[in-house]
Amino acid sequence: MERRFAHVCLLVHDIKQAIEDYRAILGVVDPQQLEDELVYYEDFGMGNERLAFATFPSDGCEIQFMQPKTPGTPLWERLQSRGEHVHHICFTSPNVDNIVEQLKQAEVDIVPQGISHDPDMPFQRWTFVHPERSHGVLVELANDYASVDGRWAAAESAEQLGS
Repeated sequence: MERRFAHVCLLVHDIKQAIEDYRAILGVVDPQQLEDELVYYEDFGMGNERLAFATFPSDGCEIQFMQPKTPGTPLWERLQSRGEHVHHICFTSPNVDNIVEQLKQAEVDIVPQGISHDPDMPFQRWTFVHPERSHGVLVELANDYASVDGRWAAAESAEQLGS
């Protein structure tokens, strides 16, 4: 898979309502996003930052939702103070480490936390461009991923299945 503008992620109060509302919207404006099974995790995240998470899979730009479930965590506090909003946009590539190196050579910093990973998804690594450089927009950089049977998988898994 080549580099691509992968998704827009919305921070929402009620993920089930957001899914219902966007099913109605996408059914008119981009029905292709409703063809594959919704990727949905009732309990997703790292450490204390637990979320409900959903994605309408697409060959184009996907719509994602995050609903913070843990009071007092950064995403919970952000939602309380700013309300529902676009949390980030994401670009994927076969190897996020290479992209980070290329950005470093272009003098574009990433966030101080560096590259993250989820032990439950060893194929996935991600980070964010430092918002000072992206004009306040949180820009995620991640390894390619695919939707397989309502879950995320390594992009190679989907290619092997013929997706």
